[in-house]
Amino acid sequence: MMLLSVVVCIAAFAGVVALLRRKRVSLGLPVAYLGSLLLIHVPGAVAHLLDADGILIAGRPFTVIGIGLTAIGSVCFLIGVWLAQRNVEVPVPQPANRTSFAKFCLLGGAAATILSFLFWVPSIGALIERGGLIWMLAILLGLKTALRRRDRVLMWKWLAALMVYPVLRLLLGGFLSYGVAAMITVLSVAVIMARSSWRVAIGCIVATIIGMSVFFSYFENRKEIRGAVWGGAPVEQRIDASVGAAREIALFNPRNQSHLYALDARLNQNYFAGLAAARITSGESDYVYGRTIWEGFLSVIPRALWPDKPIVAGSGRIVADMTGLDLSRETSFGVGNVMEFHINFGIAGIVVGFVLFGWILGRLDRLAATSDTTGDLGSTLIYFLPAVAIIQPNGSMVEMVGGATAAWIAAYGWRWAWRRWPKPVASTRPVPHGMARQAL
Repeated sequence: MMLLSVVVCIAAFAGVVALLRRKRVSLGLPVAYLGSLLLIHVPGAVAHLLDADGILIAGRPFTVIGIGLTAIGSVCFLIGVWLAQRNVEVPVPQPANRTSFAKFCLLGGAAATILSFLFWVPSIGALIERGGLIWMLAILLGLKTALRRRDRVLMWKWLAALMVYPVLRLLLGGFLSYGVAAMITVLSVAVIMARSSWRVAIGCIVATIIGMSVFFSYFENRKEIRGAVWGGAPVEQRIDASVGAAREIALFNPRNQSHLYALDARLNQNYFAGLAAARITSGESDYVYGRTIWEGFLSVIPRALWPDKPIVAGSGRIVADMTGLDLSRETSFGVGNVMEFHINFGIAGIVVGFVLFGWILGRLDRLAATSDTTGDLGSTLIYFLPAVAIIQPNGSMVEMVGGATAAWIAAYGWRWAWRRWPKPVASTRPVPHGMARQAL
């Protein structure tokens, strides 16, 4: 049963990739979401499948349930993306001031970083944080252009620029997950733009192997890295701790118990989803019947208007209530989309929730790609930033809805600024219609 669920998850991912590659009117955002979702579910299930010594046996029943729910959600997400992509028309490429736009986005991201000390201010902090993700669009579109032109030098320049973010997050915050999430989002455009399906398959396999190897090294050395960062150590000491972890990178070994334990401990969201589902079935807990979804919509009300708003980001309380676990306050526990959809309305919640979510993200992705192709770069922001904000497979509805709303407001501000940004005079001559597909 668990093996079948893993296969279904991978097949659903392949289905999303194939669907979006068919006409390539996409920036790869649905690929980024489903890839991120499976990252926190499939490795944990695989660890249990490879656990010949039974070191993970205690959590296996719940992992089986959780990965089963994830498989259902993955297929439903694929259906939602398909609905969003039906009858899509390939737009005619138009020229635009893309170089100026890239500089604008990068400077916007840098400005948000400088203003990061305002993150704690209600409402304003959310706008700065979500709006600051504008830098990702610059690199994503830069990679898209490089891949379309087959310009390897340009591609490596944008990849180098992308690496700045995860390195800074590791050295300044001690966390790897935020940088990985950004890299998955940006690099997913390569899955769409790659000319060969074999290259896509090989690239995904290689990326998985490299990613898992880095993860094992980070997992073993995270205490040393965070100790240096959180202890206020000099930058040189932080770099030494990170480089020390890099020296211990090793390929995944299915017979290495520490590797299996790492996958189960950090990349097995199935356990929480399965445990919550089992407790509901046994009567130890009950469905919340839309409460967390309603709280998500209430979260958009600014604290400036509702200072005593009881709704806060984070989902540790939900996880503790539904699983009955006594969770450490020093560790972040995300409810995750699979668990949250299920604890609201059961299987029906997963089916409807993931179909709707796939349709929303697929449509935002399609509109962002169309705006980019037709040269309406300002409108690309309107669709891209909210889409990135909801790519939180381990987050809660409060975080997703609140983040998307803040990103949407910030996007309109960025578009206003972009329309007033000084730009060189560009040719307005359209690309001949017959060359549209080749240019894409």
